[in-house]
Amino acid sequence: MKRSWPQVQVALDLLDLEKAFRIAREAVASGISWIEAGTPLIKSEGMRAVKSLSQGFPKNTVVADMKTLDAGTIESEMAFAAGAGVVSISGLAHDSTVRDSVRTASRYDGLLMADLLMSTNPRVRARKLEELGVDIVCLHTGIDAQKALHSGIKVSRTIVEIARSLRIPIATAGGVTPGAVEGLVNAGVKVIIVGGWITGSKDPTRASRQIMEKIARSSCL
Repeated sequence: MKRSWPQVQVALDLLDLEKAFRIAREAVASGISWIEAGTPLIKSEGMRAVKSLSQGFPKNTVVADMKTLDAGTIESEMAFAAGAGVVSISGLAHDSTVRDSVRTASRYDGLLMADLLMSTNPRVRARKLEELGVDIVCLHTGIDAQKALHSGIKVSRTIVEIARSLRIPIATAGGVTPGAVEGLVNAGVKVIIVGGWITGSKDPTRASRQIMEKIARSSCL
Protein backbone atom coordinates (compact mmCIF):
# COMPACT_ATOMS: atom_id res chain seq x y z
CA MET A 1 0.00 0.00 0.00
CA LYS A 2 1.39 3.38 -1.02
CA ARG A 3 2.16 5.52 2.00
CA SER A 4 3.97 8.50 0.52
CA TRP A 5 2.58 11.96 1.25
CA PRO A 6 0.57 13.94 0.47
CA GLN A 7 -2.26 11.71 -0.70
CA VAL A 8 -5.66 12.65 -2.11
CA GLN A 9 -8.60 10.56 -0.98
CA VAL A 10 -11.88 10.71 -2.89
CA ALA A 11 -14.81 10.31 -0.49
CA LEU A 12 -17.58 8.36 -2.17
CA ASP A 13 -20.40 9.48 0.13
CA LEU A 14 -23.05 8.04 -2.15
CA LEU A 15 -25.79 5.43 -1.91
CA ASP A 16 -25.34 3.66 -5.24
CA LEU A 17 -22.31 1.42 -5.76
CA GLU A 18 -22.46 1.63 -9.56
CA LYS A 19 -22.25 5.44 -9.45
CA ALA A 20 -19.48 5.24 -6.85
CA PHE A 21 -17.53 2.89 -9.12
CA ARG A 22 -17.89 5.22 -12.09
CA ILE A 23 -16.62 8.23 -10.15
CA ALA A 24 -13.81 6.17 -8.63
CA ARG A 25 -12.62 5.18 -12.11
CA GLU A 26 -12.51 8.83 -13.17
CA ALA A 27 -10.71 9.88 -10.00
CA VAL A 28 -8.10 7.12 -10.31
CA ALA A 29 -7.53 7.93 -13.98
CA SER A 30 -6.79 11.50 -12.88
CA GLY A 31 -4.13 10.37 -10.42
CA ILE A 32 -6.01 9.97 -7.14
CA SER A 33 -4.69 6.99 -5.19
CA TRP A 34 -6.97 6.58 -2.16
CA ILE A 35 -10.62 5.59 -2.66
CA GLU A 36 -13.02 5.93 0.24
CA ALA A 37 -16.11 3.81 0.67
CA GLY A 38 -18.00 6.57 2.46
CA THR A 39 -20.21 5.97 5.47
CA PRO A 40 -23.47 6.38 3.47
CA LEU A 41 -22.19 3.91 0.86
CA ILE A 42 -21.26 1.37 3.53
CA LYS A 43 -24.65 1.76 5.22
CA SER A 44 -26.38 1.34 1.88
CA GLU A 45 -24.30 -1.49 0.40
CA GLY A 46 -22.54 -3.02 3.41
CA MET A 47 -19.11 -4.62 3.14
CA ARG A 48 -19.96 -5.38 -0.49
CA ALA A 49 -18.94 -1.80 -1.23
CA VAL A 50 -15.51 -2.21 0.37
CA LYS A 51 -14.91 -5.61 -1.23
CA SER A 52 -16.00 -4.45 -4.68
CA LEU A 53 -13.79 -1.35 -4.61
CA SER A 54 -10.84 -3.38 -3.31
CA GLN A 55 -11.22 -5.93 -6.09
CA GLY A 56 -11.92 -3.32 -8.74
CA PHE A 57 -8.94 -1.13 -7.82
CA PRO A 58 -6.25 -3.54 -6.56
CA LYS A 59 -3.42 -1.03 -7.06
CA ASN A 60 -5.14 1.65 -5.00
CA THR A 61 -5.73 2.10 -1.29
CA VAL A 62 -9.35 1.59 -0.28
CA VAL A 63 -10.51 3.42 2.82
CA ALA A 64 -13.52 2.13 4.76
CA ASP A 65 -15.08 5.10 6.54
CA MET A 66 -16.73 3.10 9.31
CA LYS A 67 -16.73 5.88 11.96
CA THR A 68 -16.82 3.12 14.57
CA LEU A 69 -17.83 4.18 18.09
CA ASP A 70 -18.05 0.73 19.68
CA ALA A 71 -17.15 -2.89 18.96
CA GLY A 72 -13.77 -1.87 17.57
CA THR A 73 -12.47 -5.36 16.92
CA ILE A 74 -15.43 -6.73 15.01
CA GLU A 75 -16.11 -3.61 12.94
CA SER A 76 -12.48 -3.08 12.00
CA GLU A 77 -12.14 -6.80 11.24
CA MET A 78 -15.11 -6.62 8.86
CA ALA A 79 -13.59 -3.80 6.87
CA PHE A 80 -10.01 -5.07 6.73
CA ALA A 81 -11.20 -8.57 5.81
CA ALA A 82 -13.19 -7.03 2.95
CA GLY A 83 -9.97 -5.56 1.56
CA ALA A 84 -9.68 -2.10 3.10
CA GLY A 85 -6.17 -0.75 3.51
CA VAL A 86 -7.33 2.01 5.83
CA VAL A 87 -10.24 1.93 8.28
CA SER A 88 -11.73 5.00 9.91
CA ILE A 89 -13.11 4.99 13.45
CA SER A 90 -14.60 7.85 15.44
CA GLY A 91 -12.08 9.76 17.49
CA LEU A 92 -14.79 10.03 20.16
CA ALA A 93 -14.73 6.25 20.74
CA HIS A 94 -13.71 4.88 24.14
CA ASP A 95 -9.99 4.32 24.51
CA SER A 96 -10.54 0.56 24.74
CA THR A 97 -12.39 0.64 21.40
CA VAL A 98 -9.47 2.52 19.88
CA ARG A 99 -6.95 0.02 21.27
CA ASP A 100 -8.94 -2.91 19.90
CA SER A 101 -9.11 -1.26 16.49
CA VAL A 102 -5.36 -0.55 16.56
CA ARG A 103 -4.61 -4.21 17.28
CA THR A 104 -6.87 -5.32 14.45
CA ALA A 105 -5.22 -2.90 12.00
CA SER A 106 -1.82 -4.25 13.00
CA ARG A 107 -2.89 -7.84 12.28
CA TYR A 108 -3.86 -6.83 8.75
CA ASP A 109 -0.88 -4.52 8.22
CA GLY A 110 -3.42 -1.77 7.63
CA LEU A 111 -3.75 1.82 8.77
CA LEU A 112 -6.23 3.10 11.35
CA MET A 113 -7.60 6.61 10.92
CA ALA A 114 -9.44 8.37 13.74
CA ASP A 115 -11.99 10.99 12.72
CA LEU A 116 -12.27 13.95 15.10
CA LEU A 117 -15.70 14.98 13.80
CA MET A 118 -17.54 16.79 16.65
CA SER A 119 -14.59 16.62 19.05
CA THR A 120 -14.78 19.48 21.55
CA ASN A 121 -11.01 19.49 22.14
CA PRO A 122 -9.30 18.14 19.02
CA ARG A 123 -5.78 19.12 20.12
CA VAL A 124 -5.93 17.06 23.30
CA ARG A 125 -7.79 14.15 21.73
CA ALA A 126 -5.41 14.02 18.76
CA ARG A 127 -2.42 13.64 21.07
CA LYS A 128 -4.19 10.90 23.02
CA LEU A 129 -5.13 9.04 19.84
CA GLU A 130 -1.50 9.10 18.76
CA GLU A 131 -0.51 7.63 22.13
CA LEU A 132 -3.10 4.89 21.66
CA GLY A 133 -1.49 3.87 18.37
CA VAL A 134 -3.72 5.43 15.72
CA ASP A 135 -1.91 5.91 12.39
CA ILE A 136 -3.75 8.98 11.03
CA VAL A 137 -5.89 11.65 12.68
CA CYS A 138 -8.57 13.36 10.59
CA LEU A 139 -9.85 16.90 11.21
CA HIS A 140 -13.33 16.94 9.74
CA THR A 141 -16.03 19.55 9.18
CA GLY A 142 -19.24 17.59 8.64
CA ILE A 143 -21.77 18.23 5.89
CA ASP A 144 -24.41 19.60 8.24
CA ALA A 145 -21.86 21.87 9.91
CA GLN A 146 -20.75 23.15 6.51
CA LYS A 147 -24.35 24.10 5.72
CA ALA A 148 -24.79 25.84 9.07
CA LEU A 149 -21.49 27.69 8.79
CA HIS A 150 -21.78 28.29 5.03
CA SER A 151 -18.18 27.14 4.79
CA GLY A 152 -16.00 24.07 4.40
CA ILE A 153 -12.73 23.31 6.15
CA LYS A 154 -10.11 26.05 6.17
CA VAL A 155 -6.52 26.29 7.28
CA SER A 156 -6.76 27.20 10.95
CA ARG A 157 -4.51 27.50 13.96
CA THR A 158 -5.90 24.17 15.14
CA ILE A 159 -4.86 22.37 11.97
CA VAL A 160 -1.38 23.92 12.00
CA GLU A 161 -0.81 23.19 15.70
CA ILE A 162 -1.99 19.60 15.47
CA ALA A 163 0.06 18.93 12.32
CA ARG A 164 3.17 20.30 14.04
CA SER A 165 2.62 18.55 17.37
CA LEU A 166 1.98 15.02 16.10
CA ARG A 167 4.44 12.51 14.68
CA ILE A 168 1.68 10.75 12.74
CA PRO A 169 0.05 12.19 9.58
CA ILE A 170 -3.11 14.26 9.75
CA ALA A 171 -5.95 14.32 7.25
CA THR A 172 -8.58 16.97 6.57
CA ALA A 173 -12.10 16.57 5.23
CA GLY A 174 -15.17 18.67 4.71
CA GLY A 175 -15.78 20.98 1.79
CA VAL A 176 -12.26 20.79 0.34
CA THR A 177 -11.91 22.64 -2.97
CA PRO A 178 -8.87 23.25 -5.20
CA GLY A 179 -8.48 26.67 -3.62
CA ALA A 180 -7.89 25.10 -0.20
CA VAL A 181 -5.33 22.50 -1.25
CA GLU A 182 -2.15 24.57 -1.24
CA GLY A 183 -2.83 26.01 2.19
CA LEU A 184 -3.63 22.61 3.68
CA VAL A 185 -0.49 21.01 2.25
CA ASN A 186 1.64 23.91 3.47
CA ALA A 187 0.06 23.55 6.91
CA GLY A 188 1.33 19.97 7.07
CA VAL A 189 -1.77 18.01 6.08
CA LYS A 190 -0.80 14.66 4.57
CA VAL A 191 -4.18 13.31 3.41
CA ILE A 192 -6.51 15.66 1.55
CA ILE A 193 -10.01 14.15 1.56
CA VAL A 194 -12.23 15.47 -1.22
CA GLY A 195 -15.89 14.57 -1.48
CA GLY A 196 -18.55 16.83 -2.94
CA TRP A 197 -16.18 18.76 -5.20
CA ILE A 198 -15.70 15.54 -7.17
CA THR A 199 -18.83 13.47 -6.49
CA GLY A 200 -21.16 16.43 -7.01
CA SER A 201 -19.46 17.61 -10.20
CA LYS A 202 -20.92 17.17 -13.66
CA ASP A 203 -17.38 16.31 -14.76
CA PRO A 204 -15.64 14.27 -12.01
CA THR A 205 -12.56 13.79 -14.20
CA ARG A 206 -12.02 17.53 -14.55
CA ALA A 207 -12.77 18.10 -10.86
CA SER A 208 -10.25 15.42 -9.87
CA ARG A 209 -7.58 16.86 -12.16
CA GLN A 210 -8.06 20.31 -10.66
CA ILE A 211 -7.30 18.89 -7.22
CA MET A 212 -4.28 16.93 -8.47
CA GLU A 213 -2.89 19.95 -10.29
CA LYS A 214 -2.96 21.87 -7.02
CA ILE A 215 -1.26 18.98 -5.22
CA ALA A 216 1.50 18.86 -7.85
CA ARG A 217 2.01 22.61 -7.65
CA SER A 218 2.17 22.54 -3.85
CA SER A 219 4.65 19.66 -3.87
CA CYS A 220 6.96 21.67 -6.13
CA LEU A 221 7.06 24.71 -3.83
